[in-house]
Amino acid sequence: MGRWTIGPALALTASISVSVIGTHAEAASRPDPVAVLKRQLNGHGGVRESSVYRIVWGPKKDHVTSRSRAVYEFGSRGIMAMDLRYSKFSPGDSRSIVFQDRAYGWERDHPDYLPPGKSWILETKKNDLYLACGQIRLSDPATLRHVLATTAVKRPAGVYDGTRTTLYEGSTTIGELYKLNPRLQVGDFEKPVGQYASYSKLPVKWRLWLGTDQLIRRCQTRYDEPDSPWNVKDRSLKTADVRFSGWGDPIDIKPPPAELVATRDELVFSDEG
Repeated sequence: MGRWTIGPALALTASISVSVIGTHAEAASRPDPVAVLKRQLNGHGGVRESSVYRIVWGPKKDHVTSRSRAVYEFGSRGIMAMDLRYSKFSPGDSRSIVFQDRAYGWERDHPDYLPPGKSWILETKKNDLYLACGQIRLSDPATLRHVLATTAVKRPAGVYDGTRTTLYEGSTTIGELYKLNPRLQVGDFEKPVGQYASYSKLPVKWRLWLGTDQLIRRCQTRYDEPDSPWNVKDRSLKTADVRFSGWGDPIDIKPPPAELVATRDELVFSDEG
């Protein structure tokens, strides 16, 4: 009897050991999403993005929805260029082609101060290019690592960009994101410090869909923020839904034709303006 009971016990122990070792080995071999993204941003083609942002406020749930499509080009210094098409009231309201040292802006209804024959305005300045989802800078390794560390739920999800995904869900705060991104502002008007330090406690709920290659295919965020610096009791709900596709696609962003571009010195403003 004793020999028969010892045998299965040893077999069960061996089975558990193999199972645990296998699980650890699988986890160790699984690519780290932060490391994968860093490699991708370092000269590996580019990515396409489509976004829907919405702001909801007031008892009647008034809202504004904006949509955009963007293409990003990566290089040896991270994100080298972006071509963004933005719409708030009608398709193709505006377009921006942005490089690290200059930016070109276009509007569907050309401003009167543009000289004849010109449709783009050149801004010569240093630009900070990044991938974002609401208040979360996805292309910042420290921020992405922090967000993933706050994961509360993880489960298999649907197929995006041709790959099956895993959904991660969690929550962080404006204050934690501000520590990682000092340029963050609440409502585009104030940083969550000083007299606005209470804003740092605002929760930011997030969801990330990662493909089998550990690259982000979709991101959603939502958080409430004060309506304005003068009205902190009433809140507006901000949501973002951002999708990425074509990671690593060969992308080469070009500036607009030089003959269509006006510099700031060429703009003509009326005396009334």
